[in-house]
Amino acid sequence: MKIQVKESDIEGFGVFAGEDIRKGALIYTMRGMKVSIPNLKAKYESGKIRIDDPFQISDRTYLILEKPGIYFNHSCNPNAGIHGTRRLIARRDIHRGEEITYDYSTTEWTDDKAWGIDWYRLWRIPCRCGSRNCRKTIRMFPTLPRSVQMGYFRERMLPDFIMKKMEKSTKREKGE
Repeated sequence: MKIQVKESDIEGFGVFAGEDIRKGALIYTMRGMKVSIPNLKAKYESGKIRIDDPFQISDRTYLILEKPGIYFNHSCNPNAGIHGTRRLIARRDIHRGEEITYDYSTTEWTDDKAWGIDWYRLWRIPCRCGSRNCRKTIRMFPTLPRSVQMGYFRERMLPDFIMKKMEKSTKREKGE
């Protein structure tokens, strides 16, 4: 089996490699129920989901992740990343038994107008990844240092909607 869910040192449960996974290999395709921001706000307000449960797939659409996707933990030094809309790809070789992680900050960049609140300021999650370069708080993609943003951009380890925003941003920076 390619992946296994078990207890994690990072938090709760995590997803682990059940076999060696090569750099560039598809690990998992995120699945779940598509929800709009108004529906997501209602779920937050009712306490039905946690702030780190939804997975953004476009400017105004999220997935309420199904198992096992909900169990992938965050790391500030991840071994996997999102490519396309919802494909989790190995950023490097991952060894059997190793926890598979991705950077949650690479999947959140929304418009405050769509939320009707200062979501940019409010979307914060304490980080427990324990990596050497841990940022201590998980925030939206625009809050990452530019060098980190550009690293993910060059690797193409960003969801399509963020790749498009980065392409526009880098063209503006170059004066194109």
